[in-house]
Amino acid sequence: MSISEGRNPAMELMIQKRSRLMTNEGRQKALSYVPRSSDVIVATPAKCGTTWMQQIMHQLRSGGNMTFTDIDEVVPWIDLAYDVGQDLDAEHKYQPRCFKTHASYDVCPKGGKYIVVYREPCASFYSAFNFFEGVYFQPGEITLDEYVKYRISPNKRMHQNYFHHLLSWWPKRNDPNVLFLLYEDMLDDLESAVRAVASFMCIEDEASIANAVKMSTFDFMKQSRDKFASNLLSSYRNKALGIPEGVRLQRVATGSATKGREMMDEGTKQAVQIMWNETVTKETGFQDYSEFREALKTREKQS
Repeated sequence: MSISEGRNPAMELMIQKRSRLMTNEGRQKALSYVPRSSDVIVATPAKCGTTWMQQIMHQLRSGGNMTFTDIDEVVPWIDLAYDVGQDLDAEHKYQPRCFKTHASYDVCPKGGKYIVVYREPCASFYSAFNFFEGVYFQPGEITLDEYVKYRISPNKRMHQNYFHHLLSWWPKRNDPNVLFLLYEDMLDDLESAVRAVASFMCIEDEASIANAVKMSTFDFMKQSRDKFASNLLSSYRNKALGIPEGVRLQRVATGSATKGREMMDEGTKQAVQIMWNETVTKETGFQDYSEFREALKTREKQS
C-alpha cells in the first residue's frame, strides 16, 4: 500500500519535497562526522528552539558577533553541511566549535557535548506548520490538524519523531556532557538559560554573557530576521526541493508556548496525548509535558 493512499495530495507533495532535502552522499558525510570532545552540539527536535540556541551559543563564544549572513554559516547543521558546501572538520573562527542537529541520540554523532531543548509538543508542531506553510505547501492546502497527525504518524521517520527523540535522550540527562533545557523555561528566564549554557561551554566572561542575553531576545533576533532565514540552505537546495528561487524559511517567530494547543481541534490534541501516553508515559511515568517539565525543575533544584 502506498503511503500516499487516502492522503491529501498537498501533504504527499510536501513529504516528497522534504525527502529531497539531503543527498545520500550528504547523509553519509553527516554520519561519518566524529565530534571533538570540545564541540558543542544543540540536538533538539524540530521547532523546539534550535535557532534560538544557535544564537545563544554563537554570541557567548564570539562576544557579540553578528557579521554572518545566516546563522547556519557559523553554527553548521551537521545533517546538511556537505550539501551546502561546508566541511564539518574545518576550524571555526570562534571556539568552541558549535553545531546543530535534530538527531535522536541513537543516530547522533558521539563524542561531543550536547544541549538538548524540548518544548510542549503541540506548540512545537504548530510552529513547524507555520514554518512550512507558504514554502513546502500553500496556505489552505494542508490544515494544521492534518499536519500534526502526519507528524505523529508511524510513517514519520523514527529518528525525526518528537517522542522518540525525547525518549532517546532522556536516559542521558544526567551525563556530564549533556545539558537539558526547556523552551518554556527559556521564555520565562532567558538570563538563567544563557548562564547555564555559558557554564556548560566553559565561558565565564561576564561581558560575553550579558551580550548573549541581550542579543538572544526575540526582539533583537527579529530585527536581524534575515540572518535566521535559511539563506544558506535555500541557495543550495531550493531547486532540488522544487521551491522557487529566493523563497526562504523564516525561523524567528512569536515563540508562543500556548497557541499551538489553542489552534488545534480536540481530536488532534487527544491524538497527541495518546502518543505521549504510549511512548513517554510508558517509559518515564510522566502523564503529560507539565509533569515532565516539573521533574526537570525539581532535578535542577536538587543539583
